[in-house]
Amino acid sequence: MSRPTRSLTLFDCICIGINGIVGSGIYLLIAPLAKLAGYASVIGILTCGLLCILIGLCFAELSGMFDENGGPYIYARAAFGPYIGFVVGWMAMSTGILGWSAVAVGFSEALAKLVPWFATVVYRGGSFALSLKTFVAVGLIGTLGLINYFGVKAGARTSDFLSIAKILPLLLLGLVGLAHVRPEVLSGMFSTQSIPGEPVTYVQAISSSAFLAVFMISGFEYVPVPAGETTNAKRNVPLALVGSLAGATALYCLIQTVALSTVSDLYAREQPLMEVAGRIFGRPGVSILGLASLVSMAGFCSSTALVGPRYFTALAADRYLPAVFTERSRFQTPGPAIALSTGLALLLAFFLGYGSLVDVSNVALFCQYIPTCLAVVALRYRRPQAHRTYRLPGGPIIPLTGAGISTVLLVMARPKSKEWLFAAEVLALGILIWASTALLRRRLVRRGAAGAAKVS
Repeated sequence: MSRPTRSLTLFDCICIGINGIVGSGIYLLIAPLAKLAGYASVIGILTCGLLCILIGLCFAELSGMFDENGGPYIYARAAFGPYIGFVVGWMAMSTGILGWSAVAVGFSEALAKLVPWFATVVYRGGSFALSLKTFVAVGLIGTLGLINYFGVKAGARTSDFLSIAKILPLLLLGLVGLAHVRPEVLSGMFSTQSIPGEPVTYVQAISSSAFLAVFMISGFEYVPVPAGETTNAKRNVPLALVGSLAGATALYCLIQTVALSTVSDLYAREQPLMEVAGRIFGRPGVSILGLASLVSMAGFCSSTALVGPRYFTALAADRYLPAVFTERSRFQTPGPAIALSTGLALLLAFFLGYGSLVDVSNVALFCQYIPTCLAVVALRYRRPQAHRTYRLPGGPIIPLTGAGISTVLLVMARPKSKEWLFAAEVLALGILIWASTALLRRRLVRRGAAGAAKVS
């Protein structure tokens, strides 16, 4: 197995973070946020961002210790051993593939709304219907998989381009929209007077909107996964992780403030950001934001296409998956892992609808956050002398706070029974693979020990 080429730069890592964080949430959730907290929803987003930065700082300290592929899997394995490490890695890998498929299908459905021709059904058999938009989703997944096969830098450049293309319209909307900001919105952020419906306390408004905003801000955990192919990973990964998280939080607060100032009944709008763009830029603004939403989803897919196979290689390196997935192509990319992750995403997108795919469990998301925060404390005890590019101040306060915040957010999410069932099914499949490979791992260890004994 050849070592991966370290060609990802700090800018590439920042773009991976932006693509992971800035997806469809900014287009879908600003109206529900306004309904929950009115003008105070801006403070809710800021609160959520600051809380997530605490979690992100835990990722930053650990990514300053390790420079190999795997991210949360590597941290959990080092801190808590192979069992917990495998669970974290397996759940992260599985939900990454599901998320890639879901957003690709969402991209095709959004495109079909803009261009109804793509909704044309070309085959129908019983309850199964095949339309042109299915081929759009499959084509997007296949194209991104192929780009990443031809080089990690090719995948990174695609991610970089889509990141810039998705951020510029939002940034322009926010900056131009500053001229439309109303003073009552700024002063109203600290009261509940603007909240529609039944009155709630300020704390309730902030906490409920902060919880909803976490799904806009999650995705930063993608940044450390390809650390093994990043230049100066112990420096660049933490900077990119915290930088993309802080930048996305600031952008979301700006957009929410402009939206609340521009559309008085924002909470009642089905396409709130399009309404805002129409008020500020007229009809061209609506078209541009419509295209930007497609680019935003494509950008998310480009990050998962790059990150997803690196989970496979990390698990295969520890023999939880066949060793073939550690092999690299002539382009120095994990070819078999890219082929597998792309193939699985294609199958899911082809046979399942968006509603089935998007139901990625909250449990699976926080299976990465909670162990990572706790791993900071565990590794300070188990590896006190290990080099850390960054060391969080305050002893265990920040990591324990991050773990507590993650637990509270998971409890507040109140995962439905089907979400718990989904997580259990995914985990059961992983345990089955773990058990089936356990005998092989033991044999390989014994064979290596026997070989070493003969040499000595």
